[in-house]
Amino acid sequence: MPQRPLIFETYRINVVDDEPTLFTLDGHPIRSDDEIARVLKVATESRFDLTSQAGRNTYGWSLREFVEYELEQANRAPILGLTLARSVMTRAGQTVTEDRIEDALSEFSPPTAETAHLFFYLSRHLVAVEYNSAIMNTQLWRSSLHRLLDEASDALEYTSSIRLEPVPREEEVLNAFRSFTKLTRLRVRLRLPNPELDRRTEKLRREMIDGSIRDYTQDMRNSKGLSQAEDALPFASAAMAQAGYKEGDVVLTGLREGRLRTVRTGKRAVRGRLEGLKDYVRGMAANARSQEAQHVLAAIMDEVDRIAEAPTGPEPDR
Repeated sequence: MPQRPLIFETYRINVVDDEPTLFTLDGHPIRSDDEIARVLKVATESRFDLTSQAGRNTYGWSLREFVEYELEQANRAPILGLTLARSVMTRAGQTVTEDRIEDALSEFSPPTAETAHLFFYLSRHLVAVEYNSAIMNTQLWRSSLHRLLDEASDALEYTSSIRLEPVPREEEVLNAFRSFTKLTRLRVRLRLPNPELDRRTEKLRREMIDGSIRDYTQDMRNSKGLSQAEDALPFASAAMAQAGYKEGDVVLTGLREGRLRTVRTGKRAVRGRLEGLKDYVRGMAANARSQEAQHVLAAIMDEVDRIAEAPTGPEPDR
């Protein structure tokens, strides 16, 4: 039987500070990788499991199998692993009895589960999420994951949320940006980038740091055309969004191919593919120190580095 390819999507870790209240103004935000790791570990406790309704089914969502992988490549450490599980708790549908067909609610005990493995590449604030179409055909998996992480963050009395934002496909946002002969509007919501800094975003990032800005919603407009030069603000914003330091998609409006067009881009995560490795991922948490786990993890990180190439630039502030 041929071994199946491992397909994964790549996401950026964004740390988002909660809206301040009288009770949280003096709270402790998440600022270090150790604090991110602490949230991930606590989120695997069963007390944070949640349920959701989708169509005729009730699902349970859980995080399990926190593990810190020990890599021979010290420059990539730490790599943290989690497993996200979606269990089918109940299903409404028709059932056949001895004399008729009737509506019924079926309960599963124990419930069957679909899983997706997540590998947190903390030195780059990237996450490789094993693609499982049964779970990831909608964005419910990501909103459920965020809810699980929020519960753990609240329990630890942090005033920040951890969000996974898709890293767009190679140059997708920037290619869309460059495709306009005249760009009249750009809308994007940016997050403060950390830890990676691109030479094209250095000035914008420094301005955000100096202004204590962690969340920056931009709506740039000029009917005569925004600057599309690489050293100007619109391009820097597009480059930051390309790296995944954003929320949602990027909206571009202007003259393109002789017509006024609006393009939405940057919402789909770039995918990596590794032949023959899917079956090796299951059980890696229990064998984190094995040579096989080292080999698979190194291959995943190589592919992440290939599809989300690290930028060149000065070291950022921590």
